[in-house]
Amino acid sequence: MKENLIRVSHPYSVPIRTVKTSGTVEIKQDEFISFVEEREQSGLSTLIFEFEEAVFFNAIELLPGKDGLDFFPDSFRFELSHDGKYWEPILQESAFRKSFKTSAKWLFTLTSARYVKFVSKISRKTNGGQSKLSFGKLRIMISGIQKMQASSEPDRLWVKENLIDTRPDYGWASQKKEEPTEEFLLFDLGSVSRVEEIRMLTKNDQVTNFPERFLTYYSEDDLTWHQLHEENHFLSEPGTWYKWRVAPVNMRFLKLVFIQEKTSGKKDYQTEIIEIELYSSPDKKESQGPVREPLPYASVLRSGIVRLATDGEVKEGVVVQSNDRRLRDASTEYRGIVELATDGEERPGVVVQGNDKRLKIATELTHGLVRLGRSGEARPGLVVQSDDERLRLASTDHPGIVELALDGETRPGVAVQGNDARLKLATRKSFGLVQLAEPNEVSPDRVVTGDDPRLKDATVTEKGIVRLAPNGGEEANTAVQGNDKRLRHAGTEQYGIVQLAHSGEAKSGVVVQGDDKRLQPADFERAGIVLLSRPGESTPGRVVTAEDPRLSDKREPKPHTHEYAEKQHSFDSHTGLLRIEGETSSPSQGYVPPTQNDAIVYAKNQSEGAGVLGIGKAKGVFGFSERIGTLGLSKAKDNQEGSGVLGVGTHSSGGQFISQNEYALFANGAGLPEKDWTGSGKALRALGDSVFEGTLRISRDGQEEAIGKYFKLDQRDVVSAGDLLVSSYDAEVLSRSKQSYATNVIGVCIASSSMILGKEKKGQEYCLVAMMGVVKIQADASQGAISVGDLLVSGLTSGHVIKADTNKLKPGMLVAKALEPLRKDKGQILCLLCLS
Repeated sequence: MKENLIRVSHPYSVPIRTVKTSGTVEIKQDEFISFVEEREQSGLSTLIFEFEEAVFFNAIELLPGKDGLDFFPDSFRFELSHDGKYWEPILQESAFRKSFKTSAKWLFTLTSARYVKFVSKISRKTNGGQSKLSFGKLRIMISGIQKMQASSEPDRLWVKENLIDTRPDYGWASQKKEEPTEEFLLFDLGSVSRVEEIRMLTKNDQVTNFPERFLTYYSEDDLTWHQLHEENHFLSEPGTWYKWRVAPVNMRFLKLVFIQEKTSGKKDYQTEIIEIELYSSPDKKESQGPVREPLPYASVLRSGIVRLATDGEVKEGVVVQSNDRRLRDASTEYRGIVELATDGEERPGVVVQGNDKRLKIATELTHGLVRLGRSGEARPGLVVQSDDERLRLASTDHPGIVELALDGETRPGVAVQGNDARLKLATRKSFGLVQLAEPNEVSPDRVVTGDDPRLKDATVTEKGIVRLAPNGGEEANTAVQGNDKRLRHAGTEQYGIVQLAHSGEAKSGVVVQGDDKRLQPADFERAGIVLLSRPGESTPGRVVTAEDPRLSDKREPKPHTHEYAEKQHSFDSHTGLLRIEGETSSPSQGYVPPTQNDAIVYAKNQSEGAGVLGIGKAKGVFGFSERIGTLGLSKAKDNQEGSGVLGVGTHSSGGQFISQNEYALFANGAGLPEKDWTGSGKALRALGDSVFEGTLRISRDGQEEAIGKYFKLDQRDVVSAGDLLVSSYDAEVLSRSKQSYATNVIGVCIASSSMILGKEKKGQEYCLVAMMGVVKIQADASQGAISVGDLLVSGLTSGHVIKADTNKLKPGMLVAKALEPLRKDKGQILCLLCLS
C-alpha cells in the first residue's frame, strides 16, 4: 500500500507528550523545554520519546539550557524504532563540545518512527562531585524550506516568505512590467527529500495572474539541474488549489520558471502565487512495486551508494564529508585530525608538540617528563629518587617506608610489630585482643566466656537465657512451658484454653458443645432452639408450623338472599332498574382474569360474546373510581387480534381521553410493578398519518439526543459508537472517515436515538447513524486543542473530528460544534451536529 505523503515545505515541530527517562523533564504545551539528570556515578542517560502513532520528520535540533554548555552532552546518539524493541542508530556525535558549536541541528531525508531514543554519556562533575547532564529545547521536526529566492517582488506585502505562511490573503507577486519577462522562484529544502507532489494556490480574484506557462527544475547539489515538469496554456480558477504529481525524485533545490507571453491589449504583466506546498514520501531502503524508484540519496541518516558521516563521526563504513572538522589543519586553538597542546598543557585529548618543555631532561630544579624530589621531600608532583632516605629499612628510631611502634605504643602513623603485647592471648586479668569478663559480670568492653552461668539451661527456680514459669504460673518475665495445664484439652470439669458447658448448661464463661440438646431439631414434645405447637394449639412459647389450619384463607361462598324471590332464581327475571351496593375486594396480580370477589357485579361468558354489555344513549359503559375508572386486560398474542381496551368510531374518533391536571394520554411502556404488570418498553405505535397540534417534546436518559436512521456499513470497516461516517462507493453504504475536511460526511454512529427515521434494521452489517442532534463524537486534539464552540471537521485519524481552520472551510465540510473541550490526545466529546 502506498505511504502517505508528508508536507516538507512548511516547518513543523512534532508534539512531544510522553518521555521516559530517569532524569527530570519539563514539557509545556507539547514542547520539550529542558532536561537535567544528576547521579552519584557516571554512565549512560537515555530519553525515549513515545508517540501514539508513527510520526514523520527530517530534522532534529538540540539547544543548551540554563546551564549553557557546562553540562551539555558531549558524546551522544539518536536511535529510531517502530516497535520499541529493535532500534536503528541514525545520528552519533563524539567530543561535540570541542567542535565549538553552541547548538546542534541535523537535517536529513524524511523518515518515520514511533519511538525516538536519545542516548548520552553523563560524566561531567558538579562542584559537589555529582555527575550531571543538562540541555534545553529538543525539537523533532519537519525543517521546511530553509532558503528562498525570487526574481522580483513588488513591495513589502507581496514577498516570497508569504508562500509558506498558510494565509490565503497574501502571497508572492513579481513586479509589474509593461513587457512580458521570465520570472522564477528558487527553494532550498536544506537536505535531499524524495518529492512526489507539488501544490500551488491561486489568488482569490477574478484576475488570478497565475502563470499560464511554467517549467519545473530540480537539483541535488545546485550544480546539476534536471527538468521535472512543464505546463503550457494553463487555465486557473480563483482561490483554487492545484497539485501536480510527479515521479519520485531526490531533490534539495526546486526552481519554478514562469514564462509570460505577449498578449494583445494587455498593458502590464505580473505573476502571482498565494501558497506553495511540497510533499514527500519517507526515505525507503528498497522499491515497493513495479514502478522504478530513484536510487536512495546518500545522507547522514541512511546509505545510498554510500552513507555520509556526520561532522566528526567515527564509525566504520561511513564516508567523511569535505567539511568535516577533522580535515582542517590542527593547531592549539582548533582541532584537525588531532588538536595540538600548548607548551605544558595537560588537557586530555590533545597531542604534545616536539618543543614541549616536559620532554627535556628532569632534575631537582627543573621539570622534564617529571621533576625529581630531594631526599625526604614530600611535595606533590615530584618523583622519589632511588637514594631517598625513606627507602631504607624501618626501625623504632627512624622511619623507612613506615615507622615501627614501641610495645603498646598507640601513636598515630606507626606500625604495630609482631611481638606487641596487645597481640597475646586474652585473660580475665590482662588484655589480649580483648579482655574476658568474670561470670555474670556486666561490664562494657568485656567478652562473655563460654562457662558464664547465663548460658546454662533455664529452670523454674534458676534463670538461664530465660526463666521458666511453674505450671499455671502468671509471674512476669517467665516463659510458659509446653506442659502447662492451660495448654491441655478443655473438658466440662476442667479448663483448657476454655471450659466446655454441659448439655443445656447456661452458666457464663463456658462454651456450648456441638452435641448440646439445644441444637437438636425441635418437635411438639422436645425443644430444640424452639418448641413447636400442635395444629390449632394456642400455647405461649411455642412456634406455629406451616400446616397449621389457621394459616389458610379458605372461605365457603354464601348464596345471596332477599325477601321477594326464591333463594335460587335466574337473574334475567329482573325488570326495571338494578342497583347493587356492597363491599368486596380480592385484588388480582399480573395478567390473569379477576376473581369473583374482586367486583360487586361479576359476569362470565363462556362463549365468544361479551361478559358485560352496556348500551346507552349518551354513555354505553361508565366507570368511575378514585384510582382507575376502566380497566381492560387482554391475553391476545397479536395486537391485530385483540387489545386491553378497544374503541371504534364510525364518524368520530375511536377513543377520546381527557385529564384535568395531567396529560390526556399516558402510554406506559414500563408497566406497573406493584400490579405485576410488566411492560415491553414500547409505549406507542401509530398506523397511518399523525397530527400534532402543539409542542412535541422527545427526551431520553443521558446527554445524547439525536435523530437517526439505519444505514448499511462497509464490511471491511470496524465501526463503534462515536465514529464519524462518510458515504463510500454506494450512497447507502457508509464507512469511517479517513480524509481531512471531507465533504461526504453523513453522520455519527450511535447506540440509541431519540427519534429514528425509517424501519429498524438489525444485524452487524447495519448501524444507527445520527444525522441531527447532540451526540458524542470521537475527536483528535493532537493537531490543536478543542474548546467549547469550536467548529469541527473530519480529520486524518479514522472516524475522528478536528478543530477546523476557518480559512480552509468550504460548503459541505462543517460537521459539528463542540459542546465540551478536549485539550490534548484523543477522546469523545459532546457535540451539536450541524452538517453543512
